[in-house]
Formats: sequence, C-alpha cells, structure tokens
Amino acid sequence: MLKETDRLFTCTYCRVKSCLLPKGVFRYVLPHVAVPGKGVVYFPYWRYRGTRFCCIENEIRHQFVDVTHQAVESPYFPASMGLRAQAMKLAFVSPHTPGRFLSPALSIQDILMRQEVRFKTAMASRKVYHQSHVGEVLSLIYSPFYIGTQVVDAILNCPVSGPLPESFMNTLPESDLPDWQMQFLSALCPSCGWDLSGERNAIVLSCANCNSAWQPVGNSLKPVPVGFLPDDNADLFLPFWRIKADVSGIPLSSYADLVHLANLPRVIQKGWDQVEFRFWSLAFKLSPKVFLSLSIRVNLMQPLEKLKSGNPPGPLYPTTLSVAEAVDTLKTSLAGMMKPTETGFAKLPQIHIKALRFVLVYVPFRSGQHEWLQSCYSIAINKNLLSLTDH
Repeated sequence: MLKETDRLFTCTYCRVKSCLLPKGVFRYVLPHVAVPGKGVVYFPYWRYRGTRFCCIENEIRHQFVDVTHQAVESPYFPASMGLRAQAMKLAFVSPHTPGRFLSPALSIQDILMRQEVRFKTAMASRKVYHQSHVGEVLSLIYSPFYIGTQVVDAILNCPVSGPLPESFMNTLPESDLPDWQMQFLSALCPSCGWDLSGERNAIVLSCANCNSAWQPVGNSLKPVPVGFLPDDNADLFLPFWRIKADVSGIPLSSYADLVHLANLPRVIQKGWDQVEFRFWSLAFKLSPKVFLSLSIRVNLMQPLEKLKSGNPPGPLYPTTLSVAEAVDTLKTSLAGMMKPTETGFAKLPQIHIKALRFVLVYVPFRSGQHEWLQSCYSIAINKNLLSLTDH
C-alpha cells in the first residue's frame, strides 16, 4: 500500500525501481456503504499536514497541524472531515472509481491563507515575530455522499443537512473526471545507467557506481551536489543541507559574526572574520522539539572540516526533507541562536535570508547503546526517534 510519503516504488515481480511522480497532489477516496441504487457524489476536501514553528515573544513554539477543509464552499456539506482522514483507510482515486466527483473550487493556497488568518486571530493577544512550516504534506480527499431530500453521509448512512432546495443540484460545481494517475520514472542513474538506491520515502537517490546523487524534479532526475565528512568507523551517515545564504538585516557572513550574534562564550580569534558562515539544516524529519534543538546545535558548531566529494562508504539514512523546506526553517533556526532572545526576536521582521547555493552533506554517527552519537559536535539522537519518525 502506497503512502503519501512514498517516493520510490519497487516492483515485487521484476524488482525494478521507479520514482513516483504524482500529477499534482495525491488524491484519495474514502470507502462507503451507500444504499444500493443511490448515485454517489464525492465531495472534495483539502488536507494539510505539517509542523508549524512560531517565534512568539521570547520563545519558539511548535504545533503539529493536520486539518481538512472544504475544497468547495457549501453550507450543506460538513466543513471538515474531522478525524476520518487519520482514522479511515484511504484508497487512491482511479479512472475506474464510479460516482460523481465534484471539481475543487478553492485552491490549497486559499485554504492555507485561511488557516493563517485563524492562527493570527487566536494569537492576537501575543506578538508573533515569525513562523515557518516543516514536513508539509498536501492531499485531496473525496468523501462520499448521496443526495435525496437531504445530503446523506454515505459512510454512516445518516443525513448531514436540512431539507434541500429544489435547485440544489444546479448549485453544485461541475464534475471532475477521476483521471488522476501516478507517473513513474525509471530509477536509473542518468550519468552511468546504474540502478539508483534509496528507501521508499527518500527524495534523493544515490548511485553506487559513479558515486553521484539525484533528485526527481518535474519529469526527470536532476543532480544533487553531495559530500561527506569522513570517518572510517561510522555506523550510519545522516544527511544535512549545508546552505550558503545572503543574510540582510543583521551582520552574519563569518564565524566571528556568529559568535557575536549568539553571544557564545568564546574569545574571537584572528582569522575568524574570514571564516565563511554557512547554515546547516537537517535533511530528514524528526519530532519538532528535537528537530529545532539539533538544527540550532549544528549551526552553532559550524563544522569546518573539508568535505570529501560523493556519497560516503557506509549506510545512509534517507533524505526526506527537501532543500526548499530546509531554507524555510533557516530563519527559525537563526531565531533560536540569537542571544539575548528578546532583542533578537525584535529584529526578525527585518531579517531576510536568500539561499545562494547548497550541498547535501552526510555526517558520520556511531552506534551507542540507545543513541546515535556524533562526538565531535556533542550530538546524540535517540535511536527510537529515527525508527518511529513518519518520514
């Protein structure tokens, strides 16, 4: 069964790997037990899942968001799906799915804007300096109904509206033929033709033959600049995005600037003003609290070792967070580094970060009893956090 986070599919018969390229977002349908002979009408809902980070007053808060909202405005259908998207088994929409599918009239951008308005209204009494989102997953879910004198939920077979006007059917939007389908791209290295490797949720695939990395973009595979910090005794390599960015609003171009910004207990050494500052961001998903604290720690440590080009010779943890999402989190990580917090947060609205270039860096970790350890940077990640994370 494919999941929203799946990006690589392996045929169980021939073992050929393919990259999944959904046309737009994933589209699902809920099962129903409609009364025989009743024509089913599928009403569309947008679903958004992700984590919101908010810089509020003198702290950074995080909130997991999983919401559904009508993709067609109508007072006769439920405003949301409640917990059904999480609790019920979803099936992919196919051209062979019978029923009338209503075309979405609202875009996902419309829904996200409304969510932002609601959030700002709820936080009206507190100062919100900045917010960002991580791990966004968007999908369209069709919920089944049938129409009589009332709108009837075809899952529970119970009415969800009052009496309908005679012209109700004419007010519904046009039908949307369920022609959505998954596209497949052969997971072969464009450089040498070798089979690319990666976990089913990985967005970056590696070639063991020519030591390159690739990411599906559009209808083709694009190269990803990749390197690693060498360690002959590493048990696992975790992926990080190292990003060179132009920061305006505050001085932050060198390691010396970072020491001042974060008020680090260090004496500025000669030459630190010539050491280029780079942002570091996780290229994999973790629980929000650990994600933020680990991002801040790696940024403060600023690994300066020279990278070796290519993929490392060892087990790779899958890259599940895109560089675009990583860029969105840079300002939040910066907020966590600024000391004192009160004066730092006040500067956030004037700070702008423009990413210039990036490289995917694999950092070596060694296996402890319960944790993955990176002793050079004093980092420890509980093994359960990686095994339980929904990539």
